[in-house]
Amino acid sequence: MALIELTGITKYYEMGSQVVRALDGIDIAVARNDYLAFIGSSGSGKSTMLNILGCLDKPTSGQYHLNGKNVEGLNQNELSEIRNLEIGFIFQSFNLLPRATALGNVMQPLVYRNIGLRKRREMALDALRRVGLGERTDHLPNQLSGGQRQRVAIARALVTHPSILLADEPTGNLDSKTTVEIMQLFDELHAEGHTLIIVTHEHEIAEHCHRVVEMKDGRVFNDSGSRTAPVAH
Repeated sequence: MALIELTGITKYYEMGSQVVRALDGIDIAVARNDYLAFIGSSGSGKSTMLNILGCLDKPTSGQYHLNGKNVEGLNQNELSEIRNLEIGFIFQSFNLLPRATALGNVMQPLVYRNIGLRKRREMALDALRRVGLGERTDHLPNQLSGGQRQRVAIARALVTHPSILLADEPTGNLDSKTTVEIMQLFDELHAEGHTLIIVTHEHEIAEHCHRVVEMKDGRVFNDSGSRTAPVAH
């Protein structure tokens, strides 16, 4: 069974007298441990796709099954629970709490799971060590470099042991050297068995992934399928 299955997914917006077809009939399946990039220019539908996959928005029509559960008909509280249980988000702008330490930021998603403080701290420390920040746990975001802040964000996504890691332009605010380091970390996470979906407009980022889905005008323009190894650089 596919981890993610989209069938006939559409998302239409009314703009005055016009209807914008942000997604126009998407059929796609994502397997466990897939390493997939959605790529396309502005207006291609990739950001809407991210919102649908992340249960941040509902499709106009179609079916979305995530880990065997039909999610497109759920209410907002149920969608929020699915996001917390199933999806680890990694954003371009990091979205860290400025007054919380690295440890505090990574512990945050666990608060909603009724996990005790000692256990939350232990899980967050493990996640920070996994991304190479075991010595930066007490630092505030403004005391960290861009790459370190993104590592905190990745640790926060990992700490809940989600079904998928969903990254939105994860290197968009990073320099080229740090971009290479973060993509190497993603490569390692995939090798460990994580399912990664990256939304990007950069072909250099997409080339790290084992499968590239190109979007255009709200449709899948090309799907490279699954490969056993990344494209050679």
